[in-house]
Amino acid sequence: MSDPTARAAHRDRVDAPVASVIVPSYRGADRVPALLDSLAAQQDGTPPFEVIVVVDGVDDGTPAIVNAETRIDARAIVFPENRGRVAALNAGFDAARGDVLIRCDDDLIVPPGYISAHVRAHAGDGECAAVGLTRDIHNDSAYARAYGRAAAVASARRAGALPADQRWTLWAASCSVPRAVHDRLGGYSSAYTSYGWEDIDYGWRLHDAGIPIVIAGGADAEHHGPARSAAARSAKAFDSGSARALFHRRHPSAPLPTPTTPPGLWGRAVDLAARTMRRGPGALPAMADRAARVLPAPVARKIIAVSVEGAALAGHRHAERTALATTDHARARRPRIAIAHDYLTQRGGAERLVLSIVRAFPDAEVHTLFYEPDQTYPEYRDVGIRTSPLNRIGLFRRDPRLALPLLAPAASALRIDADLVIASSSGWAHAFGRTGAMAVYCHSPARWLYVADDYLGSAGRLSPQRLALAVLTAPLKAWDQRAARAADTYRGNSTVVRERIRRVYGIDAPTLFPPFSPSVADGEQTMPAAVTGWGEDGGHYLVVSRLQPYKHVDRVIAAFRDTPERRLIVIGRGPLRDQLRSDAPANVRLLEDLTDAEMRWAYAHARALIAASHEDFGLTPLEAGAHGIPTIALRAGGYLDTIREGTNGLFFEEPTPTAIRDAVDRFEQHPPFGADGIRAHAETFSEERFIRELHRLADQLAPPPPQS
Repeated sequence: MSDPTARAAHRDRVDAPVASVIVPSYRGADRVPALLDSLAAQQDGTPPFEVIVVVDGVDDGTPAIVNAETRIDARAIVFPENRGRVAALNAGFDAARGDVLIRCDDDLIVPPGYISAHVRAHAGDGECAAVGLTRDIHNDSAYARAYGRAAAVASARRAGALPADQRWTLWAASCSVPRAVHDRLGGYSSAYTSYGWEDIDYGWRLHDAGIPIVIAGGADAEHHGPARSAAARSAKAFDSGSARALFHRRHPSAPLPTPTTPPGLWGRAVDLAARTMRRGPGALPAMADRAARVLPAPVARKIIAVSVEGAALAGHRHAERTALATTDHARARRPRIAIAHDYLTQRGGAERLVLSIVRAFPDAEVHTLFYEPDQTYPEYRDVGIRTSPLNRIGLFRRDPRLALPLLAPAASALRIDADLVIASSSGWAHAFGRTGAMAVYCHSPARWLYVADDYLGSAGRLSPQRLALAVLTAPLKAWDQRAARAADTYRGNSTVVRERIRRVYGIDAPTLFPPFSPSVADGEQTMPAAVTGWGEDGGHYLVVSRLQPYKHVDRVIAAFRDTPERRLIVIGRGPLRDQLRSDAPANVRLLEDLTDAEMRWAYAHARALIAASHEDFGLTPLEAGAHGIPTIALRAGGYLDTIREGTNGLFFEEPTPTAIRDAVDRFEQHPPFGADGIRAHAETFSEERFIRELHRLADQLAPPPPQS
């Protein structure tokens, strides 16, 4: 219904609301509920309104959420394929029945007077357009503390102080026009296919048509979707700079200055940064994110600002490289990359690895079966995460193993719309549905299918877990094999996993060692309260492990039972926690949920790390190594890749209390390992190397389109 006459006839047949709220949404299932809650909480006396959520080509559950809404008049329009934000906006405006058309992004939370404020702005004589100001809401993070929050405050201050003749530059996430104005002006311009500026283009067209733009008092909204890292912010700045160049070409008379380098040393720094970003933000923003984690906030703020300003300048200078306005394939200037992981419900090496993949592709969203923020790394709060419908069941989020019979169908039902999915998988993520290519980073073929006894440990012959696996193993193996063969390429995380993948799937998976950042040792150290009066002077042995049967933590504890002069700290969570605590002697402490500062203290004050399980990749020896601490490990699995005997550790041959105790005795008799050599060995497993290999893999499987 793009014809105004047809829409008017439609309004005559239907009780039309006063206002229509148009919400463009792309993968918005985790954002839309909060917006709907705030719209449903509008104050008494609010004029009748409708909400139209335009779902842009990915049914991630958003349509069901909208259509189940009963508190307000809400409906979903679903595109069968991704068409972009401009198409979503225009479709929503065309379908609207109200006389005041309010554009509202799906990552906003609006105040109780929001609808009334927008309607009131149009109640006077004469036509106008209205803007509701927004303020960025940042979760606590190094980026937020160093840059994001200060930038948000400065941006809000500038927006509120703009004179009337410049308010067209504020046209963005929350704004409204009368229907008559929209019908006369037309929709948003489809020339803009990257980040933003279709908004500012529309704002300029309003201004150029002589329509005043006012601030809708009382319509200020919280924006919960700002960039949450220097990498993401710089990527947006680069695209914004390119779109700004398009705006200049389309509207040469608009009083919008062309970006230039600032004067002085700062300008030289920004210009140098822009020169390094001719083809995109590159490595500088990732360096800025690392700086934010280790440097004082004022210093990190400057580094991030150089990255952001340099990216914006580079995007504008090299807009012709993006071909934003002139080529049909502009929308795909960079391949769309998504990340998949089994579930984010714990703090482990695999979950830490996914954070490195996020740093490699900061705009990518993470798709997973379950996400429990309080049980995994806090950095995930700053990442866009999509979950399966099973995530709504709290019991499953806390322990995904309870959902075992449901996980295969849930994994198969997920659909990821991307050119390339990088799947971090130990059994489920490699089977997620997708529209593009898939590269599987395999931590191990599913242990519960192929090494069930190792996985179940001491579980009895008639235990529920063993009985469930007995029933499910055959169909799950068939399902797992089909999923593995459907992937485009595999990578194994260690030599032993590469061999296991070859044996289980018949696939040769070149080894790509997981990333490791020696910066885990940087920062303050805090002694855990639980060791006060027991071991605050350090000198303890350390185990960092999930408390699962196959980790053999019970055997390490048994090895220390007869040596009361030695102390052992065990850090981890898992189903054996209560049993291990009840069996632990006085010289053993079991800790969990330590802060990063407490973890650094535990590593830095340890005499040695003990690693007794058959791991697919031995990450904890590298974490210990960053602190200059050696490892005593089982001669098996991934430890063969990460431990060089005599350099950063020594081995024992079998995971028994006797063998572990003998290895500790040998360690005590040896001269100390050199801390500098241990640290140097850890640094050979750098995150930079890992990210470089991922980018090379992405270029092979989802190369960017040729530039014209």
